[in-house]
Amino acid sequence: MKPSPFVVFLLLLITTGTVYGCQSLGSSHTASSVELSLDTGTLSIPVKELPELEDFLASFDSSERQIEWERVNTSAFSSPTGVVYGDIRYSCGTKLCDHLWLQTKEEQHRTLSLPAYDGSIFVSHAFSPNETYLALLMGRNEGAELVRHQLLVLRTDEFSVAAVHGEPATISEQAVSGDFAFPILDLQWKDDQTLEAAVPDTADLSYEGLQQWREQGSKTRTLLLQVS
Repeated sequence: MKPSPFVVFLLLLITTGTVYGCQSLGSSHTASSVELSLDTGTLSIPVKELPELEDFLASFDSSERQIEWERVNTSAFSSPTGVVYGDIRYSCGTKLCDHLWLQTKEEQHRTLSLPAYDGSIFVSHAFSPNETYLALLMGRNEGAELVRHQLLVLRTDEFSVAAVHGEPATISEQAVSGDFAFPILDLQWKDDQTLEAAVPDTADLSYEGLQQWREQGSKTRTLLLQVS
């Protein structure tokens, strides 16, 4: 059976350590708006409607503010029903940024700051079949050849973080706790409240242990995660 594009994408990440979806767009922003690029065109969001970003930029003097402004970069996508979601990254170091998530529906904007996930990269997303939940896969580089992932699920109606639990409990908690413990090699919705995640089938999650796991065939195990 041919692997899904999601699997191919994540295998490429773990084998090359390459970071995708983090192209800097700072130079395309206007003096007072953030630009989100979508397949259907560009969406301009006034900074005054992004209070977290506005407060961050206001903490610098004019010259430093311009430097930080040029480091702001974005990713954006639309849901099946046309709701726009954006990942606005700021306070960026070497590939590492703070995340401000944006939801735009009927020209109304809502934001969600995720300080617990500072220093991570946005990798991919998947909506539940009824679009009640949005699964986000975040990642962190370890060296040049390994990306560990973290699962974050949002409630789309409240635009808040959803609870996720599963069995075995310890591994499931690691997948969502913010520890970036292991690579998540595939992620799919099985129904409106159940996610299926493929993770390395090894007890040794050290850098050396995962290197050995990869050399020995990259066998995986499946986690079933319930979202509420």
